[in-house]
Amino acid sequence: MVDFHSHVLFDVDDGSESLEMSMKMIEQSISEGVRILALTPHHIKGLFEQAMENKESYEEKFQFLKKKYEDRIELVKSVELMIREDLLEELQSGKTFGYGGSKTVLVEFNLLEVPTYAEGLFYKMKKEGYQVILAHPERNKALREDPELLYHLHDLGVLYQLNAGSLLGQFGEKVTKFSKELIKVNLIHAIGSDGHKDKVRDMRIRHAYEEMKELNPEAYERLLENSEKLIRGESVEVLPYKPWTESVKVRVKKKKKKSFLAFLGF
Repeated sequence: MVDFHSHVLFDVDDGSESLEMSMKMIEQSISEGVRILALTPHHIKGLFEQAMENKESYEEKFQFLKKKYEDRIELVKSVELMIREDLLEELQSGKTFGYGGSKTVLVEFNLLEVPTYAEGLFYKMKKEGYQVILAHPERNKALREDPELLYHLHDLGVLYQLNAGSLLGQFGEKVTKFSKELIKVNLIHAIGSDGHKDKVRDMRIRHAYEEMKELNPEAYERLLENSEKLIRGESVEVLPYKPWTESVKVRVKKKKKKSFLAFLGF
């Protein structure tokens, strides 16, 4: 198994608070059967900038953990990037980076909205050779209310990373239901624990792989084929998406959803 999303790096954001906690989190990943674990501290302007503002410290902590566990689990350094209009420029200048320094990047939205500039930004990133993985789309209110936005972004090459905790009900029943639907329609391409601590929001992830296998065996097999390639920055072939269920379409239609162009101000 590959874990695409964790906050194991200590003392840089709202994740691990100490080296001891980081070690407990990694041990939990190993016990879950994870072979490759990405360390993805937040990079949010004005809130969590320490990981990228002090890359030497990041590197020292990462190298210590990597060496300590090199015979038991592979650690990959990366960042969870809060979307912003100058994100491409930050990547190109080296201020931030993708998985293992590659052009495969983990990007997050806030939990309420899809920024009006997102489509244009992702289009430019794709043209420049970047592969965007959107973190936990199931937790975003706008996407849950208008699933068509997911299809628009996926048509631009955006892939989706599911939080394992979403299937455990950590973020509410609506998020859990939406997560299962994403799996069924082939719109989950990576799984992450999004582990923040050694308890509560921890590193459990095996159940998510198992539930995906049960809900959509074909998508599960493709996930296993793709995960290691994707986290190494290699290109992958994903399954075509399926139509959203009629019950959800009716629910969305009753809300008189706005089109994506309306979000762009047209």
